Amino acid sequence: MAGQSAWQQPETRRSYAAYRLGALRWFAGGLAGGTVAVGLSAYAVLVLKRPGLGVFIVAALFLGVIGLVTGTGGLIRAQRFRRTLQTQPWQSAELRVAGASLRLIFAADDVDNDTVDNDAVDSDAVDIDANGDDRRAADVRLLITSRWRVREVVGHRDGEVLVCSARDGSYVLSAQGLNNLYGLRPLARLGGRYRP
Repeated sequence: MAGQSAWQQPETRRSYAAYRLGALRWFAGGLAGGTVAVGLSAYAVLVLKRPGLGVFIVAALFLGVIGLVTGTGGLIRAQRFRRTLQTQPWQSAELRVAGASLRLIFAADDVDNDTVDNDAVDSDAVDIDANGDDRRAADVRLLITSRWRVREVVGHRDGEVLVCSARDGSYVLSAQGLNNLYGLRPLARLGGRYRP
């Protein structure tokens, strides 16, 4: 794992393909919704001579736009994930969960100053394990809101996850058996707020 980019592992490429396929589904659904809206509006006006189907047309167009925006965002994130995975190795970390916040606690021997962004890992964010050893930690939040994806990540609470740190301070997260990728963004430091 050390020195080897995450992209060189077959499971990483499968996880990337699953993430990208989900984004393509959203994009295709948006295109289909937009096409249905245009076709239905033309059919309603030209053939049926009933422009009263406007509510359904507007709904199809609205859903199509949502699908296109979501799919485009997913495809852009997929490209960012791919760049990160091709240049950075996986690092193992322990995942702690407290509400919407997550804390990544990096293994002491796995933290490499070249691959971990020191701005994203707070100097104050130190976790002390059962042996009394200090380990570096990063407070982050998920870039997703869908419940089933959040549940998958939370299901690895207090377990080991794999993390790639990007140059902008964000992270790409995966775990053994997840077969998907998740984006993480560092939390802004807010004094007095409970963190995991």
